[in-house]
Amino acid sequence: MTERTIVIGTRGSDLALWQAREAARMFTRTSEVKIIKTSGDRFLDIPLQGRVDKGFFTKEIEAQLLAGDIDVAVHSLKDLPTENPKGLSLGAYLRRAACSDLLLVHPDWHDPQAPFYLKSGCQVGATSLRRQCLLKTFAPHVEPGFLRGNVPNRIAKCVQGQYGAIILARAGVERLNLDLDPLRVYELDPKIWLPAPGQGAIAIQIREDDTSMEQEAASINHETTAMAISIERNLLAAYEGGCHTAFGSLAIKSGSTWTVFVGMDNGKGKWIHAKFTGDYPACFNLKPEDLHHFDLADERQSQNLLKPHETP
Repeated sequence: MTERTIVIGTRGSDLALWQAREAARMFTRTSEVKIIKTSGDRFLDIPLQGRVDKGFFTKEIEAQLLAGDIDVAVHSLKDLPTENPKGLSLGAYLRRAACSDLLLVHPDWHDPQAPFYLKSGCQVGATSLRRQCLLKTFAPHVEPGFLRGNVPNRIAKCVQGQYGAIILARAGVERLNLDLDPLRVYELDPKIWLPAPGQGAIAIQIREDDTSMEQEAASINHETTAMAISIERNLLAAYEGGCHTAFGSLAIKSGSTWTVFVGMDNGKGKWIHAKFTGDYPACFNLKPEDLHHFDLADERQSQNLLKPHETP
């Protein structure tokens, strides 16, 4: 008996298709990719605040998954709300790529002697509240600007001089192997410039009653990534973060010990952060009341925040 082909649902951007094809490469059964347009693809001129937690990038894909029109959905994990729709679950996480952000700078706005290597007044494309708050904290001499669109288009806008600099996830840039000339490129230390929860990870979403797909997904799940993501997304839910709140978290494993970094807006536009170390159960069950002391991020940390990015 011939096994049925897996139908993978995804958005249609270059990055989304790369992610879907990466999942397809790992599945044991043959597969095909179905492109589904989401609200996030149709409405490119509005901010994201308050929209990811409403399925702005996922709702249409999830509807087709629930209807049985596709067998699995492949998402950038940071685009997913913390709660799955009834009837769906996350069956696997692929091995996480680099979770840091990159700062891409147009040569006209680059100054190696200036804070953050940016001239005063530089407009920096950084739409998320997390990146805006971090910029206000570590580079108050620049201006955050509204930036939407797929990764290649965002880079093109910076190359053309529409922005003096932009901030992008390193994973997306590297997965697409994009030409970044003539931009100056720096990596931001993810332990200081915290990423979005789940940044760099790819999620495989399935129907809860599809045992065949559940087994297929489990065979490609990366356990350490799954554990890190569960810690980060639990904290996101606990702090009720998302696109309507500036929030970042990162969980790192070393042996049997986990270190968790958490950061957020202090309500006055400045970034505060805390660190917790413990075993997995302690970190997985972290609650806001367990993090007693948050430090105000120091602008002077920006001296150690950036390093030149080297293409893998």
